[in-house]
Amino acid sequence: MSTLDGDLRGLVPEGRSLALWAVVLNTELLAVMLYLLLLPGAATDPVLLGFPFVWLNVAGWVLLRVRAAPASARRRAVAAAVAVGYGLVLGYVGGVVGLGGTGGGLRVVLAAPPGFAPSFVYSGSSLAVVVTPWKVAGYLALSYLVYVTVVDASGGVAGGLLGLFSCVSCVLPIVASVVGGFAGVGATLYQAALYQSYGLSTAVFLASVGLLYAVHRFDVTLVGWLRS
Repeated sequence: MSTLDGDLRGLVPEGRSLALWAVVLNTELLAVMLYLLLLPGAATDPVLLGFPFVWLNVAGWVLLRVRAAPASARRRAVAAAVAVGYGLVLGYVGGVVGLGGTGGGLRVVLAAPPGFAPSFVYSGSSLAVVVTPWKVAGYLALSYLVYVTVVDASGGVAGGLLGLFSCVSCVLPIVASVVGGFAGVGATLYQAALYQSYGLSTAVFLASVGLLYAVHRFDVTLVGWLRS
């Protein structure tokens, strides 16, 4: 059996994993049903109700299943710095954090569909932050995949960085966020985060996770192609 066949077989979930996912999906379905039953005027759009769980579930899978290769402390530190910087850029262009605010302080949003709630919205005099579960989880997963990519990419730290930026998945969510105008500040930050194109952002997120995972698992980068 080839190495690629072995890697592909590793993607098939085991019985225990299937049971765990059954519990997760049933819990999410129960949360949606309770939201519809208990909250007057609840949103009923199936896309609005369903897509946050796509982000949350994929992010959970990434954080639980993907592991970086062993590396030196220096390489891990560089990878962590790149991942943190990447996450901050994603957070800024994605409406999680912005400069400037109305000074309204902190508020908690509970009357929203599961995955949106509980959201924490802070607006200070110079900083605005919107912590929405589905988006923060997704951005953390992407940042972690970038960390893994830099740690275990071929050719040392320099090669890892080159491989990172030779992969469109690394910049795809940032470019999509900028083009889509997802960023906002102050009083408009929450609205920008809430009313963005869910279908487009989810498609970009899934494509980015898939491509970054391919970089990690199968060395699908310009560096790997040139080496082979």
